[in-house]
Parts: sequence; structure tokens; C-alpha cells
Amino acid sequence: MSIKENAAALGEIIKQDPTTQAYFAASEAYKNDAELKKLIFEYNVQQTALGEEYKKAERDQSVIDAIEKRASELYKGITESTVYLAFTKAQDDMNDLINMVNSEITMAIFGRVESECTHDCSTCHSNCGHNH
Repeated sequence: MSIKENAAALGEIIKQDPTTQAYFAASEAYKNDAELKKLIFEYNVQQTALGEEYKKAERDQSVIDAIEKRASELYKGITESTVYLAFTKAQDDMNDLINMVNSEITMAIFGRVESECTHDCSTCHSNCGHNH
């Protein structure tokens, strides 16, 4: 098999991994959450309005304060949403999986270099030989 074929096969294996499946599910939930979409849309509108207010030669500080307050409330609502939190966790887990795969491929090509060990096992994805 060619490198390209092996990479495609590995991609199919990764696609079936529970981490990837959780990412796909969380991504779908995030994209389809009507309440979250509404919050994000309004947050973006508030950010645009704030930008427009800052462009004015004579700014109305009470308007700026009101927009900033609302934008802050919206941001909190977005970032504390269970759907948002699940999505960002799934993204982090997916990034960790991809980084681990890349690390393993790199180590298979170049070998394990002991001098690169930082003793921070998060950089080696538990494959450094330390007791975890």
C-alpha cells in the first residue's frame, strides 16, 4: 500500500474512534442549537454596534456601557451553555487525538529522542515512558 492509501486507512480508523464520534456529535449539537445560534447572532450584532459607536466622533458613553453590558451577558450565556462547553471539550479532545497521532507518526519516522522529553507528559501524550 502507498503512503496515501495508508493515510486514508488511518483516517478511517480515526473517524471510527469514540473521540472523533463524540466530536461529530458535539459539533452537530452546536450547529443545530437554536438558542445558542440566537445568542451568538445577538452577540455579533452587539459587537458590530459597539464598533460603530466607537467610530463616532462624539461617542455616547451610556450607549457604549449598555452595549458592553449586553455583550458581556450574551458572552457569558454562550460560554456557559452546556452545548458550547461540550463542543469545546470535544474540540480539545479531538485536537489531543490528532496531536497524539502526529506525534506517533513523527516518532515512528525519526525515533524517540530522549533529549526532547520535557518531563511534562502532556507534550508526549503519555508515550514518553514515564509512569503515569
